[in-house]
Amino acid sequence: MSAKVSIAMIVRDEADMAPGFIQSVRGLWDELIVVDTGSTDGTAELFAAAGARVFHHAWTDDFSAARNASLSHATGDWVLVLDADERVSPEFIKAFLAKCDDEAVGAVTVRVSNPLPYGHRRESWVLRAFRRDDQVRYRHAIHEDCSSEVARMLGRTGRTIERIEAPVDHLGYVRTRAAAKEKKQRDLGLLEKCLRSDPHDFYSHLKVLELARFWRDSVLWNDAARRSIGVLDEAGLEVLRGVPWAGELIALIAEGLFRADGQVGLLFLDRWEPFLVPGAPFFHRRAQHHEALGAMDKAEADFTRCLELGELLGDHQLTSVRPRLGLARLALMKGAAAEALAHVDEALEVQPRDPEALVAAAALRLQLEGTAGLASWVAAHELRHGVSPELSWAVGDAALTLGNVSVAIPPLRRAAGVPPSGPAALRLAQALLADGQLTAAEALTRTLLAGDPEAGLGVLVFDLLSGQDTALELELTPETANAAMRHWVDALMRSRNAEWITTMQRNAEAVGEAFPWLTEYLRRAG
Repeated sequence: MSAKVSIAMIVRDEADMAPGFIQSVRGLWDELIVVDTGSTDGTAELFAAAGARVFHHAWTDDFSAARNASLSHATGDWVLVLDADERVSPEFIKAFLAKCDDEAVGAVTVRVSNPLPYGHRRESWVLRAFRRDDQVRYRHAIHEDCSSEVARMLGRTGRTIERIEAPVDHLGYVRTRAAAKEKKQRDLGLLEKCLRSDPHDFYSHLKVLELARFWRDSVLWNDAARRSIGVLDEAGLEVLRGVPWAGELIALIAEGLFRADGQVGLLFLDRWEPFLVPGAPFFHRRAQHHEALGAMDKAEADFTRCLELGELLGDHQLTSVRPRLGLARLALMKGAAAEALAHVDEALEVQPRDPEALVAAAALRLQLEGTAGLASWVAAHELRHGVSPELSWAVGDAALTLGNVSVAIPPLRRAAGVPPSGPAALRLAQALLADGQLTAAEALTRTLLAGDPEAGLGVLVFDLLSGQDTALELELTPETANAAMRHWVDALMRSRNAEWITTMQRNAEAVGEAFPWLTEYLRRAG
């Protein structure tokens, strides 16, 4: 007899997401439990029409309370926790139902795949399913968790926890949708409420830091890191001993505070290492500090440790792709380009569409094998993994970085699409500038301004070239603005147009307050 599955959900104003969710989970559930926390857009009615048992729960700024309400109504042998902005595949359904019918299995983690900007994805293993047990309940008002309770249940029953490789696609934190729902403000408000109630709630400290990283909010990141250090110093080193996510907390603090001071960052990380459960975020952050300081052997040891942890954890990003790329950088520093390429190819075996790995592979092949070798590799990659905008972007970006503008423009056009949009279109505008197509580059850049603040730096460059005043207010951190400005200036210098370069040098003082390095940078590049 097959095990019965209850999907347990909490929802609010998800009418736009509900139809896609309902379609994707057909054949997966025997019981669909939906706890509505105050929808006004017909969400509850959509789920009821699909056969769900819908319950209403007053929102109390506590996700765990709502999750636990959904668990209390479930009657199946298994509970699978999903959200309306998630999608499963037929492969997932088949694999999950097989796990449920295995009496030895008591819980399942799934691979949640989050689409990110630039066509990338962040994947993480998350506990989402377990045999129904009245003692399994969620904790934490936000970023709720029941792993400790499930672990105790598995200990009592002698059952195992298994994984499902087929991903669950999570759509909700694509930045445009997240911003539309004001998730940053909502989540930060809930986390701050938790921390006001308990300043030693280190799980909430971690989640504030993750929020700052996701939104690239350097001010929030720095402030949250300083606050976390203060509370940790008060609590003492033993407070994080054995906590599974503590290494990520320490790594995020180090990245938020000590990115520019590797030596202090290392002292901080080394101080905490004896008290932490070994984890890839910690070793990867420490490897980056060693790399920045030129301690190549130590950086290699920590990147390798990440790979070794991958055999246990199976996390693709920090236990395979990122450390492989770190090892590739180390190989390049010692002049071993072929070794670097081997590491990059290993990363692409795990994540064939990883943008950073694709750019590295394209650049190394262009350097080692020329345009013919690059074209051959692109054809082979497309044959194995399909045509993708990430690959076109990578080839174009690598070629432009290496100064091969004629090779860069066609793939960047493909990646940018019609009409051109996104980061690939911005890079295409820079390639057009480098190719001497000033009018086309400026026209494209101005069309991108509304959707990409970094296009504003291009507009600034074009205004300086024409002697016009610029009145733009751009929401960019100084670090991002400086990096973006360098891309535009590099594209200008590659044009080899003496008149443009001289004009830029003459007018650079007009933006000297914002970019004090620009005049000297232009002089050296010229």
